[in-house]
Amino acid sequence: MSTDNLTNEQRPKELNKLPRATNAAIRTMFTDIDEVFIKEDGVYNDKAMSENVLLHLTQTADVSRLGQLLEIDEANTGFYCMCPGTYAIELHSRGKMRHIIGFHHEVSIRYSGWNGDAALSNNEALLAFLSELGFSRPWEDYMQARRNRQADQVAEENWFSTAPKTFRKYRDKMGGLETGYLPALIQDLDNEIPDRQQQIVALLRTYGQSDKFWSGYPSYESVPEDILKTFDIKNIIHAYLQSDRNYKTRAGLGRFLCSFDFKTIRKNFLKNIPPAVVADLENYFNHIKDQRGINEIFSLKKELEKIMS
Repeated sequence: MSTDNLTNEQRPKELNKLPRATNAAIRTMFTDIDEVFIKEDGVYNDKAMSENVLLHLTQTADVSRLGQLLEIDEANTGFYCMCPGTYAIELHSRGKMRHIIGFHHEVSIRYSGWNGDAALSNNEALLAFLSELGFSRPWEDYMQARRNRQADQVAEENWFSTAPKTFRKYRDKMGGLETGYLPALIQDLDNEIPDRQQQIVALLRTYGQSDKFWSGYPSYESVPEDILKTFDIKNIIHAYLQSDRNYKTRAGLGRFLCSFDFKTIRKNFLKNIPPAVVADLENYFNHIKDQRGINEIFSLKKELEKIMS
């Protein structure tokens, strides 16, 4: 196994020349292995990225059991995680490292001799085994990730239940990077909410509904922003001022006016943002104690003061 191969940096063209992952290959790797080290962080250039040993196996039964539990789903291989892994699994024989495997996010493994990563066929059994041996962090992280996914699913259901009904028709497409569906969605939204002011307010309220307001939010939350960008900012502000200006609408307007994309062009529209709007947004972010939002409105006020001086 050449140390010139980067287990997390090989290019797709180079990877395609390598064989696919198989369970037979894993069994071969474990032949004559008498010691296993599991280390912090992943694998880079066929070396563990950390020397911090989290679990050390020397019992023949434990080493054998680990080899059995590293069974992969041979129908789910060849993908490529864009990180070096969470842990490094070093396989030693007679005092020398023979192979090293990257363990990724408690669900897949990587070996530099394969054409890509491989999903574990029974990762929960592996994690339970490691936990029994005193290495419980992977199990704990996996269960936390599961709880997070469940919470995300609930949040998604709530989001679509309160968004314009049109969004539900395009739900499957809204989760990806493809935007070719947007013109059709906008046309359907025009049919659902023909009044432009009401449509803007509905989009603002939908855009303001988020548990991850500034970063790390799911891609479907960006769709209201994409549609709002098709409106003149004067019309957005006017629609807001004509609404009841409740906290949901304030949240959406604040998020839009302080979004990364809008801030790149905001200086061109400052004259369209009246003090009453800024005061509403400032009160909103102060009320919910969102420090990022408070800072964003502070910056907006400074920009407005600058053009007025």
